Amino acid sequence: MSKISVIMPVYNGEKYIGEAIGSILAQTERDFELLVVDDGSTDKTVEVVSSFKDDRVKYFKRSHEGLVMALNFALGKANSKYIARMDADDVAYPERFEKQLKYITANNLAVCGSWADLTDEDGDKIGELKFPPITAGAIRYYAILHNPFIHPTVIFDKDIIMKAGAYRNFKNVEDYELWTRIIFKNNVGNIPERLIRYRLHCLQVTRRKNKLMKASSYLVRLYALRRRIFRI
Repeated sequence: MSKISVIMPVYNGEKYIGEAIGSILAQTERDFELLVVDDGSTDKTVEVVSSFKDDRVKYFKRSHEGLVMALNFALGKANSKYIARMDADDVAYPERFEKQLKYITANNLAVCGSWADLTDEDGDKIGELKFPPITAGAIRYYAILHNPFIHPTVIFDKDIIMKAGAYRNFKNVEDYELWTRIIFKNNVGNIPERLIRYRLHCLQVTRRKNKLMKASSYLVRLYALRRRIFRI
């Protein structure tokens, strides 16, 4: 059993996935498996993934069913206690897993995220994402109005996530909705360090379906408020 299972869903990600996988294989924490779940890509994603000759990289090809199905499929295949999320268009800094594994175990957390550097399509830095609060108490307040974690930065306890029902198909804010089921019953935190490069580009769901995501976020905020008040 590996210390960490990295789950990386991808759909037509040939442009960036090679860099993303390379950043995972360059981690200072070497005891992990990388589960790449191809959600029905029609480009050369499989050729890029296959170019990596490392037994820790495990590739799964599926029909196109969407991100939530790909994430839950990956969770079902993961053999580790701790799950790290990674997007196929982002880049992890070398000490990301080492630092997060120490932090999540030392503080007995269910979920541990971090801050991020913001880059453009070419990988050039254009800003920083330092908004997520650090402590569990601050995260619970913050979640009433905003998503408290940058999704591709998180590492979480698989058992806790599965007992909560894993990801649900929730209109492109599936991560935000999941956190509202976790944060009021478990200890969580964010490391105040930038541990990934988060890439902005025109093909991202967050940019293509921005209006739908905003509408869904309003409903999730109501869920967060209700769960905070009634502890459900």
